[in-house]
Amino acid sequence: MKVVYTSPVFTDLNGTARKFSIPVDAVTTYAKRDAALLKLIALGGINAEATPEVLAIRKTMLSAKRKIERQGWFSVAV
Repeated sequence: MKVVYTSPVFTDLNGTARKFSIPVDAVTTYAKRDAALLKLIALGGINAEATPEVLAIRKTMLSAKRKIERQGWFSVAV
């Protein structure tokens, strides 16, 4: 079963939040990934200094990404 997930991070050209169709089981993983990405952006994005906090956030993001790939929980833009 799939649900529509509104990403707080990814937007279209108008600045409107993008909507994706994802499996129900993947919602928490996508939410965790996006929350970590928002924290990383607030700390300077890809140019953030490699502090323990930034490394922990990056680890969370990459872990969620690997889980999405491993489970085949890929999204489709709606």
